[in-house]
Amino acid sequence: MLSKNEFRMKLEETLHKRLTLDHPVLLEMAKPKKNLPLIGKIALQGFHLTRNFTWYLGMIYSRCPIQKSRVALAVNLYEEETGTLSKTANHMDLMERFILALGLTKEQIENEVPLPTTMDLIEYRRKLCADPATLHMGAAAVMIASEGQSLESKAGKTKEQLIPELYGLKPEDLAFFAVHAVEDVYHVADGLDLVSELCTTEKMQNEAIEAIEGTCDRFWRFFDGIQDAYEAEGRSLSEAATIGAQA
Repeated sequence: MLSKNEFRMKLEETLHKRLTLDHPVLLEMAKPKKNLPLIGKIALQGFHLTRNFTWYLGMIYSRCPIQKSRVALAVNLYEEETGTLSKTANHMDLMERFILALGLTKEQIENEVPLPTTMDLIEYRRKLCADPATLHMGAAAVMIASEGQSLESKAGKTKEQLIPELYGLKPEDLAFFAVHAVEDVYHVADGLDLVSELCTTEKMQNEAIEAIEGTCDRFWRFFDGIQDAYEAEGRSLSEAATIGAQA
């Protein structure tokens, strides 16, 4: 069994080895050309992920035995639901604001059916959070693997620099991403603290690592699903993006 510090480092290492940084969809979005069908599909499918996130946090909070981590989770939930700490708004409202700023409609948001790969990611985390026996795995999946997706520098550059220019977005339209770019650094640290405390056996440590791997793999497949749906409409990603993902 690893020491707490060794295990914490192993958790973080596992996260950074499995980010979706080089997925063809994100490489395509990093190109300086407008692609509303692709960014629209990403945003609409991403809305389903955002819609479920506070449920995960609430389930982890309700079963968390460590007071310091309970406080951190409560703060996270409060910000997600109100936006008070970031002086913005409910994070669902922020995501909707971004989608509407792209020129999509509320009707499109409500009518967007989650793809099978989107549902797989949603349900995988839901099941881990719902079962008290897998609290350590749920915390690893949500607080480390999921919150950690915002730490990707290439994707962050796309959101902060290319997207506003290409789509005529204002800073307030991108508040969802700006808030998470700052907050998720702390949320991942909170997750590393909690999971390293919860895992008191080698088996639990291995299961937490497995949950990070499983979640990150499903985030990759989430983008696979978006790519498949995009290409099913007769479009294709650029050859450069595909080659970059294979390199």
